[in-house]
Amino acid sequence: MTTPHDHDHHAHGPAVAPGSLRCPECGEPARPVPPRRWPLDGFASRPATSHHDGTPLCPVPGPHGSQPAEPIGPLARLTMWQAVRQSWLIHPDWTVADHLAWLDDEAYDTSTLTGDPAEVVGRWLAEHRRTAPLSRPADEARVHMVAGGDRVAVCDSADEADVMAATMTGANLEPVTLCLTEAQWEQAHAVLRSEFPYVTVIDARTDRAAGAS
Repeated sequence: MTTPHDHDHHAHGPAVAPGSLRCPECGEPARPVPPRRWPLDGFASRPATSHHDGTPLCPVPGPHGSQPAEPIGPLARLTMWQAVRQSWLIHPDWTVADHLAWLDDEAYDTSTLTGDPAEVVGRWLAEHRRTAPLSRPADEARVHMVAGGDRVAVCDSADEADVMAATMTGANLEPVTLCLTEAQWEQAHAVLRSEFPYVTVIDARTDRAAGAS
């Protein structure tokens, strides 16, 4: 299980100063400037923030696959309830104790909560789980897309996409993954072919001819 103390740290820029805007995953400084390169231009909105070296903030799980994290700091200070919801969306496996430790690390004063903090946070988490959107039908076809640098790959499963993302990470391509419907992928593919002809598209799905386009 990933806990608040397990984040990897990468040298994206200068050391973070107390109270500054930063990436919640690697802890490095962030800036309110879009990334210099964004492989999903024309399909997904360019993020509003980036690391100091111009790369997107570290990827975190989202409703349709991984996406750049939201920065934390003075320009993104959340209420305690909002902070718990955000950390739950990013780390659904965290326990109440994990959330309380994270709140303490982020300088939230849990003693101001009405009642026992563990009981309050536990109640919030139960409500978040209860109101979470229902899962999509099991038979709905999905395409797992991984985009990094000048490469985009599509796979049959999240596990295959993770392998592809790891390969791109090893090549310093800062991959982003998305889970799309077949129709969404066809739309994205059309945008890539018309707007970004230099991008190599690799279709690794088992029911498609192997190769790149």
